[in-house]
Amino acid sequence: MEKNRRGTVWQGAFWLSIGSFISKLIGAVYRIFLPRVLGDYGVGLFQMAYPLYAVLLAVSVNGIPTALSKQTAEKLSRGDEAGAEALGSWAQVCMGSVGMLLALLMELCAPWIARGLFSEPAATLPIRALAPAMGFVSLEASFRGYFQGRQEMAPTAASQILEQVVRVSVMFPIALLLLPKGIERAAAGATLGAPIGAAVGVGYLIWRRVHHGPRFRVRRPVPFRDLGRLFMVALPMSLSGLLFPLMLLADSMFVPLRLTRAGMPLVEATALFGRLSGEAMPLVNLTMVVGAALAVSLVPSVARSVASGRRDEARHRVAVAMHLVWLLGLPMAGGLIVLARPLTHLLYGESGASGALEVLALGATLLAVQQVLGSALQAAGHGWIPVKNLVAGALLKFLLTWWLTPLPSLGIRGAAIGTVVAGTLTAYLNWRDWAKIVPDAGGFLTGALWPTAGTILMVMGVQTWIHLGIPWPLAAMVTGSIVLGAAIYGILMLGVGELHGIQRLWNER
Repeated sequence: MEKNRRGTVWQGAFWLSIGSFISKLIGAVYRIFLPRVLGDYGVGLFQMAYPLYAVLLAVSVNGIPTALSKQTAEKLSRGDEAGAEALGSWAQVCMGSVGMLLALLMELCAPWIARGLFSEPAATLPIRALAPAMGFVSLEASFRGYFQGRQEMAPTAASQILEQVVRVSVMFPIALLLLPKGIERAAAGATLGAPIGAAVGVGYLIWRRVHHGPRFRVRRPVPFRDLGRLFMVALPMSLSGLLFPLMLLADSMFVPLRLTRAGMPLVEATALFGRLSGEAMPLVNLTMVVGAALAVSLVPSVARSVASGRRDEARHRVAVAMHLVWLLGLPMAGGLIVLARPLTHLLYGESGASGALEVLALGATLLAVQQVLGSALQAAGHGWIPVKNLVAGALLKFLLTWWLTPLPSLGIRGAAIGTVVAGTLTAYLNWRDWAKIVPDAGGFLTGALWPTAGTILMVMGVQTWIHLGIPWPLAAMVTGSIVLGAAIYGILMLGVGELHGIQRLWNER
């Protein structure tokens, strides 16, 4: 039985990785074509709606899936099936209500947000178009937490893919339909894809909950004590999940503002922000898929281990997760660094985002490590520690973005430097605190030696390929570079025995 439980951690991470990767890959499709439809200025307006939306979600609902999965796992480990069902049902009712209130608030405050926070009144319509997604996504979060607590990650993965497919399918027709009426309306039309996709995702999860699980009903009496504990556990988890939303919010507020203070016109400053957040960040997010999936999958597993007094098991699982992040994240980050210029030119028609992409890719793997360690601390019952570390990272991010962005030699790369440095600091602080809680946790860079060496050799091989001067079409050159890099890295890791670890994990299934 224990072997099966141990295997479900990596099965869950596998399914979430697949779901997240496909979802982000589909998302990358619209990121590629959206600048061609809306232009850099339109993408800047489109992106301005999302940072505030992400912050509101992190504060209100992003901690709910993790906290609910933790409490559900603990109840099931004690054999309290009825308690787990009651908690899940009432959490879904509460979060649906909270989401609708937040959606209404965001809708009513859109003009003030656009003018006061972003200094861009044209962002009002995209913000209003995005507001209904708050209601659907908050409800979606509670359903995902219910399934994740039962170590059922497939519903989360399937809903992510379905949501993105619908989103991309509807956003371009609406944007093109509204484009003759102005860039602002077209950007708002593209933004409408988010609430429509989230609504379909919620519909799928409700269907899965009703037809494939225990009977769904809102049991009485209301489990006020469990709900209160859920929200108390979720509070630090929500705040610790603010790292990326706060970085995005800082960029959306400070980057255009600081660029205009340096003498750049507002339209051009908004366009540069669009390159940073709408072109460079989505590519970097692809490298963090494994870390995000492992972070979600570890919570119920580590919570069970700690609750049962098996701290060595919790330490082992987190150590293996960090090793996997180094092993899979470093070569992807290295590939983005060496291919930044040709890749952005191929995808977006120009290389304006390549400088920011190179900087962000440097810290992508550390951002993923930060996610894994933050989730491990939360699962072990130390939810406020990642919040403390987040505050330190966020303050550093704000200071660096404010200071570096106006420098003519850096521009949007200054904001990217702030993101990388802040993420690195937060990851290190999380590891330091995890090592204090769990004995023999290993070093911060344990497991990174061979992946780092392999990534360096891979980058050297790809650079040699690029500089051969063969007149390949751009798409063929980029594709060939990716295949060559994967082959070099795979052979090197196989030669030093690193791939045997993945094989052992797969056999544990």
